[in-house]
Amino acid sequence: MSVWESYSAFANSFGGTIVLGLEETEEGRLKVIGLKDADKITDDFWNTINNPQKVSCNILRSVDVKIIEHNKKNLISINVPRADRHNCPIFINGLVNGGTFRRNGPNDYKCTMQEIAGMMRDNTDAALDSHVLDRFDMNDIDKETLSRYRTLMKINDEGHLWNNLPDEEFLRLIGAADKDADGKLRPTAAGLLMFGHEYRISREYPDYKVDYFEYLDIGVEWEHRIVSGDGKWTGNIFDFYVKVANSLKLSINRPFVIGENWRRIDDTDIDKAVRESLINALIHADYRGRMGIRIEVRPGTVTVRNPGLFRMPIREAKAGGHSDPRNPTLAKMFGLTGAVERAGSGLYRIIEIWKKNGFESPKIEEELLPPTVKITLSMKMDPKTSVIPDEERIIRLIRADNSISLDKISKETGISRSRTELIVKGLRETGRLERIGEKKGGRWVVK
Repeated sequence: MSVWESYSAFANSFGGTIVLGLEETEEGRLKVIGLKDADKITDDFWNTINNPQKVSCNILRSVDVKIIEHNKKNLISINVPRADRHNCPIFINGLVNGGTFRRNGPNDYKCTMQEIAGMMRDNTDAALDSHVLDRFDMNDIDKETLSRYRTLMKINDEGHLWNNLPDEEFLRLIGAADKDADGKLRPTAAGLLMFGHEYRISREYPDYKVDYFEYLDIGVEWEHRIVSGDGKWTGNIFDFYVKVANSLKLSINRPFVIGENWRRIDDTDIDKAVRESLINALIHADYRGRMGIRIEVRPGTVTVRNPGLFRMPIREAKAGGHSDPRNPTLAKMFGLTGAVERAGSGLYRIIEIWKKNGFESPKIEEELLPPTVKITLSMKMDPKTSVIPDEERIIRLIRADNSISLDKISKETGISRSRTELIVKGLRETGRLERIGEKKGGRWVVK
């Protein structure tokens, strides 16, 4: 691979460093051979990278290219940052197809047209979910889903001026419908995703899929599943959100549920963080990507995946204060229902809530094949949070897994088995904790 292919690969991936003056031996080790004229090579490098016929965009600063000395031999270090989405894809030799690369482990590879198309979708500030779908009409909006959505919005803001409007006008104002070139009202991409039927959504988004799994353990056998293509429900984004929000309450033993009157019951900050991670996946997903949205729940852990990489550096997403959703119309729709305080507000709230409750820090990962974001929320206690009272640490573990044994509580918290028994006994005597069922096969209930 040439330096230019590696430059494209690092820029289109997660960044990296290229070092000139090294040679790989037959054993696979790197050997320093040095460069005879590092200054001239550096000048040639800058001349070439600023040539748009060779490289589509120069994203380097002067400090990113340095001549370094090792054992009296000169090397050139080139630090390639991750490119801003507006500059992607970074390609070489004037060829988008065939000149765009990404990094896979230690190797560079040519991007497929599907990967390139994903980068091109992200390099514009136009909302991916706001365009009018000319192949669809208002009959593709499921009226029952829309009715459920409007009920939830009315409960969230009873005095909102849009509550009493006719459905078609309401859909236009929330961004779910708009007029085509001939003046006919049709669904937008967001409207179809939010209120359509799966079999129609798949006409526009062939790889569309939303999937939810609950597992009893670390095995592969799931206990409960919600999947968009089984024909038992609409399969759209809004109904998936409602079904999964209620299932999460039951599976992670948190006291919240969307009741018959669509109000959230006993909403805790942990509930809000888990729900925020679900909604973030829905509004940040690249629905034209190769894989769908997948939620997995195991004892004490919730994992959320969505197609598409972050549209900003992870450190900025963690810091909060700025949101860049792929689907801002969907974000607006969820915001109108009050599903979260600020739909799509990023990872900052989730991280802070997890830290406040003493859990292990959320694990945030990006994968390239296929482009995916994965967030894992573990309700295991962070060892650094030992300042939290032992009683509260035990309560939090039981809330995360209501069938947990005393032995496992002792192991997870580091509290001795005998003290664990005393604390649990005290919690039961004060009415904070109740045991239902036999010693084996029973469950805990936190009052």
